[in-house]
Amino acid sequence: MKPPRLIVLLPALLLGACAYHDSRSSRVVVTDADKVVESCTKLGEIDGTSGYVGFVPIDKARDTVMTRLKIRGAELGGTHVLSGVADINWKGPKTTGTVYKCNPG
Repeated sequence: MKPPRLIVLLPALLLGACAYHDSRSSRVVVTDADKVVESCTKLGEIDGTSGYVGFVPIDKARDTVMTRLKIRGAELGGTHVLSGVADINWKGPKTTGTVYKCNPG
């Protein structure tokens, strides 16, 4: 007997809504310290908004926003994202950040 299609599709739909980062985005640092990026090149502004902020506990929403900031920062070629989300006491709602490329040194 085949399982109902909804049961098979539901996990795939839920996983598709999550943010996953790869090795490139996992190297992006999200920080709230201006000093860390002061000698770096600004690449642009991004938003880590996710649809989960109003539906899950704030720590899970923060994790999702951080992941999305890392992914979007990597997409712009950045190494760092300056954002208030990096503050452990972040409670939202601001989910934006500024992407920087910093030279190793």
